[in-house]
Amino acid sequence: MLTITLVSPYFSNWQLSIAKEIQAILQALPKFKTLAKLEQVLQWATINGAKALQWDDELGSFEKGKRPGVVVIENDFNSSNRIL
Repeated sequence: MLTITLVSPYFSNWQLSIAKEIQAILQALPKFKTLAKLEQVLQWATINGAKALQWDDELGSFEKGKRPGVVVIENDFNSSNRIL
């Protein structure tokens, strides 16, 4: 099984923003803009990244004993704010 993980390298996104990486994927693949597909992209950016770094026992999802981070991303992807 192939696991896709999003990262935010400086050369593709000078803001180092995962929200900008998600925006780029959704712009490059317009047919990908369904709720189910957005959920899949969010998994690439959260739990899959935590698994790739072997931190999924601490991060990547909302589960008892984990320390999730919560970021609110505006609909236009032009701003995001970490709230937790």
